[in-house]
Amino acid sequence: PSFWDESCPEDGQSLGCLADGVHAQCRFCGIGDYLEVLCPASACSFDTPPHLPYYWDESCLEGGVGCRADGHHEQCRFCGKFPYNGTVPCPAGAVTPVKACEFDNEPETPHFWDATCEDGMVGCKADGKHIRCRFCGAGDYAEVQCPASLCTWGAKNLLPPDPPLKVYWEPLCWGTSEHILGCLADGIHAQCRYCSAGEYASIPCQ
Repeated sequence: PSFWDESCPEDGQSLGCLADGVHAQCRFCGIGDYLEVLCPASACSFDTPPHLPYYWDESCLEGGVGCRADGHHEQCRFCGKFPYNGTVPCPAGAVTPVKACEFDNEPETPHFWDATCEDGMVGCKADGKHIRCRFCGAGDYAEVQCPASLCTWGAKNLLPPDPPLKVYWEPLCWGTSEHILGCLADGIHAQCRYCSAGEYASIPCQ
């Protein structure tokens, strides 16, 4: 990874600077010979813009919740907002996307960014500011299915399952005897549930 660093000397004679061979301020960081050069959050490379805060965390090389947020770099890490509130706090320098839920006080009700939201749809405008911020899976919003992306991986060395095994968000987990098997799949959220294959073949993915 690389980033633009105004602190690089004009001659490029500082570790990682002149990375592209043209601009002194273009600087390698965070890996190999440049491990001691800390990468900013901008070193993350998302294929599609995220809707959660993120930052660059060298400790992710050893694994952790929220790591590999961009799908490319282990050190790119989600933080701060649901479903990472309570597990990964955001440090100074973390980037909060413009298109993200923004609560004055983080609620306990699950929520996500739903591009299909329109005025009047149940759960939409959850934060009172963004129409696409949506509550789901609990209370008055039980009818709104939470996405499987609310499962977070990395705790207890747990990883996303390989197909055909899948996960989904089940609000009834641990609420009845029929909703125990497969729950707590990510090791953090009881509602994250395995489904569709192996010992969980009897559990349909919703």
